[in-house]
Amino acid sequence: MTKQRLAIIAAAVILVAGVVAGRERPVLELIETRTAAAQTDGGISLEKLERRESAALPQTDPFARPAQPEPRAGAAQPARAEKPSAPPLPFKYFGKLTENGRTEVYVMRGDELLTVAAGQNIGEYRVDQVNEASIAFTYLPLKTKQTMELQ
Repeated sequence: MTKQRLAIIAAAVILVAGVVAGRERPVLELIETRTAAAQTDGGISLEKLERRESAALPQTDPFARPAQPEPRAGAAQPARAEKPSAPPLPFKYFGKLTENGRTEVYVMRGDELLTVAAGQNIGEYRVDQVNEASIAFTYLPLKTKQTMELQ
């Protein structure tokens, strides 16, 4: 039985050696093909691999301040930053109700119905005055006055 095992092991080694040798052959051919191609091209030119400084590329200092363009005569001056302004009023006039000599004015803010009166704060707005023709508001962050005409 040992002769049989030795024969099986020897056959396996020969089979593996044949597979390994078969795999190595294409790699060698590929290397030989590249070598032959390089020899027909005259080989590798080291001059092609050298890095040359291009005159077209500017030599700049990465820490230098950028140059400021000189103003041209007749060129438009840069626009000044606009003064902040209040956004449009978020309120829409809904109506008014007069009962027993007292008038209540209603405005909508989105889906919310509000009753407004002079001196009342509504979010970022203060109601300054309510009369028959208009409602005066002050946008509190900028202290800007705005008026809503009643229709």
